[in-house]
Amino acid sequence: MTYFLGSDVNAAITTEHKLLGVSVVAGSGKAYVDNTLIGVLDATDNSADTISTASAHNLTTGDPFMFTMDDDSPSLALTLDGSAAAVGTTYFAILVDADDIKVASSYANAIAGTHMELGGSINSGTGVNTNITRELGSSTVIKNREWPKYDGTGRIDTIVGDSETATGIKTSGDDKNILSDLTGIDLTLGKTDEDVAYFGQKTALKAEIKNEVTVAFTRKKSDSKFETLFQQARDGVLSYTDSGKTAFDIDSATPLASSTLPSNNTVEINNTSVGLPQPDQNFGYRIQLMMKANAEVLTVRNACITDYAISLNPDGITEETITFYGHVKPKLLSGVVGTVTVTGVAEL
Repeated sequence: MTYFLGSDVNAAITTEHKLLGVSVVAGSGKAYVDNTLIGVLDATDNSADTISTASAHNLTTGDPFMFTMDDDSPSLALTLDGSAAAVGTTYFAILVDADDIKVASSYANAIAGTHMELGGSINSGTGVNTNITRELGSSTVIKNREWPKYDGTGRIDTIVGDSETATGIKTSGDDKNILSDLTGIDLTLGKTDEDVAYFGQKTALKAEIKNEVTVAFTRKKSDSKFETLFQQARDGVLSYTDSGKTAFDIDSATPLASSTLPSNNTVEINNTSVGLPQPDQNFGYRIQLMMKANAEVLTVRNACITDYAISLNPDGITEETITFYGHVKPKLLSGVVGTVTVTGVAEL
């Protein structure tokens, strides 16, 4: 076991998915999959302050969403409470029916039924649609594996066509995704062996069965995000080829090949509280550990959340500890870039 002080290591947690991240809405206790297409708007009713989607949106009251255009022409033409609605800004749904919602400015307002006054119009047609989505943004607690690639721009074409270099960990700037307020990191690397004794040999063979990797983060508790992840999203995210969810679509290759985001009814939070199939290549979370003193990154792959604890210190500071566990052999790279390629099938 190796123990690091929080000041010695930069640490980032991402999903194991190329495109998808996980967000948590403060006050709701709910986790959501980010970088998904919820629906295409096809009508507005300014007198009723409702917007309609071309197909079922699957939203409930309090769910977050964003307005996202197909490309840069034309721009978003809706207004909310007399001001221009903004792409990439998080709004909250008030459920009307399967195809219609009202817009709230906050989760609390959505739950209270306080909606925003709707004005303007939508754009529709090939390449000019107004869409509702959840992009990777400031509310995304766990970014995607290839972060900062595929981050939110307010346009589907620039999200899926992003050519930015994937690093998995960013220590500064607008794309910074390292954990804050870390006080300690426990890293344990081990192996499970089987002893095989051979006739006539005094020394038994140590046959490696599997790797055992445990990472425990201790940080000053400032919100309930990690507690929510432990309760609702212990194993990351899953993506499927269709809404029937009968076949995995690793890294959402199908929608990306069509230059669009995966539909929100083809993705889901992966949690061990329900019966799920055998882990796939997108199972769990990826942890990037960068030593501050020397430029190298240790990458722990396909780890699930196994434990969460809160402790109150005598000085009144509340700390939380979240523990990850995995069986895939870690990788070590020199430089400031973590391993961002998908885990091979044979490595699982």
